[in-house]
Amino acid sequence: MVKKHSSKQNRVYIKIVIFFLFLTLVAIFVIVHFALTKVTIKVYSNLENKTASVLVEIQPESTEQISSEAILGKILTTEFKLETSVPSNEEVTQSDKAGGYVTIYNNYSKSQILVKTTRLLTTDNKLYRLADRVDIPAGGQVTVWAEADQAGEQYVIEPTKFTIPGLWIGLQDKIYAENLDGMKLQAVPKQTVTTKNLEEAQEKITAEAKIKSLATFNENLSKNLKIGPDRLSLQFETIDTSLAGQVSPETYLKQNITAYGLVFTEEDLYDLAQKKFARELDSSQALVEFKPENFSYSILEINPEKDKAVLEVKIEAVVSANSNLLNIDKEKLIGLDYQGIQNYFQELKIEKADVKFFPFWVKKVPKLKDHIIIE
Repeated sequence: MVKKHSSKQNRVYIKIVIFFLFLTLVAIFVIVHFALTKVTIKVYSNLENKTASVLVEIQPESTEQISSEAILGKILTTEFKLETSVPSNEEVTQSDKAGGYVTIYNNYSKSQILVKTTRLLTTDNKLYRLADRVDIPAGGQVTVWAEADQAGEQYVIEPTKFTIPGLWIGLQDKIYAENLDGMKLQAVPKQTVTTKNLEEAQEKITAEAKIKSLATFNENLSKNLKIGPDRLSLQFETIDTSLAGQVSPETYLKQNITAYGLVFTEEDLYDLAQKKFARELDSSQALVEFKPENFSYSILEINPEKDKAVLEVKIEAVVSANSNLLNIDKEKLIGLDYQGIQNYFQELKIEKADVKFFPFWVKKVPKLKDHIIIE
């Protein structure tokens, strides 16, 4: 009987211990809950797009102590010559004699010289004359200006074929002229080199220089390091050129080009530019997000002797001017859930708010104000 009573007492003691242990755990949970429970609210108001330019230096890959304002990279160099020509500006003036360009064909086995004023005859016997002397090679062709022998609108004609009556009859079917644009009441076009022609020639050389430079640089670079036009810096030295105002059918330009190519990791550039952008924000502004689609850069300065360069990086982000922070009353936030917080901020004209409860099971704002963190 004694053993049975003792066993019963032990069970009672065990239940009491378990009960107090449960109460202890509950107490610990409550204490931890109130001690750790918090809500962090990041407020965004007066959202706007902000664009800024920051400078980033490129230092040599051999640099031992890289600056916090720089990224590592290297400069490639190549040098070559290019020449090009573009049509000069053509001015056409009115004339009482119809004129136009004719192409003279020589299908004979020997070259043929035609002097200035050589006659050209249409099938309906309209007479025109060459404006200049020409030498047509055997099997070749030459284009030259011709105009009507007499004034008058009757010499305005559509494109046609001409015989050259001054030649031996046996050559007239082998050496002849054709006009492709018709003969009009206009004088010989005057072709003059203009500033615009010189700019067109420069643009043409620049485009060719980019293609040639990139082909040279990328030939020896791995796929992940290949560069594009935005990594190029070109320097031009003119060797020979036409002059503005010069009478010439072609505008000519020849230059020596020195090309520099920058090799670096674009992710490094973007990361550093973001950090510099964030550091330069006003104290009243908060960064919301960057807009990578508007990220661009250009070479501002290059020093091949020191293997250094400076890039100007344009970067855009959405920023918030948190002028409404002072209007937030923590007392009104106590007990609100996520949607309740958003509704309260809408009343304050706050455009956006990120809400994070801690620990994960917490769904409402705690009662202690110092556990409500507003950023």
